[in-house]
Amino acid sequence: KTVMLTGDQEDAATKVANAVGIDTVYASLTPQEKADIITQNRQEKDVIVMVGDGLNDVVVLASADIGIAMGQGADVTIDSSDVVLLHDDMKSLQEAFAISQRSYHLIKQNLKISLLYNVITIPLAMAGLIIPLIAALSMSLSSLLVVGNSLRVKALKF
Repeated sequence: KTVMLTGDQEDAATKVANAVGIDTVYASLTPQEKADIITQNRQEKDVIVMVGDGLNDVVVLASADIGIAMGQGADVTIDSSDVVLLHDDMKSLQEAFAISQRSYHLIKQNLKISLLYNVITIPLAMAGLIIPLIAALSMSLSSLLVVGNSLRVKALKF
């Protein structure tokens, strides 16, 4: 679920929330009140992703599971975040989620490729069924497959 925590006045926050489809809005909050809401949701075993851009978001970004700072935010905000978006638009956030999902998928594929090499080639080489040169070449091929597969993250279209 998406929740807006803001220090802005309730009227402005509600207008923005309605425009982007956010149902739950907490407005006129201090940084400590934001952190308290994050702490309460963490106790409910929710994974908290916080996006912020201002100096007043430092405490909340640090207390969230994943803190995301907008690129033009204060330096201390950027330092306390896990992810920094280069642009100050929400499209960058969508792209960051898409890249992370694609990267996670490719990491799992790469682990399977490596495991396949280790399960097949190493026992065959140890049993003497293939010569060491073939085992070494297949290891190199496995590494090339992993690197090539990793480069596919660039092929992601937004």
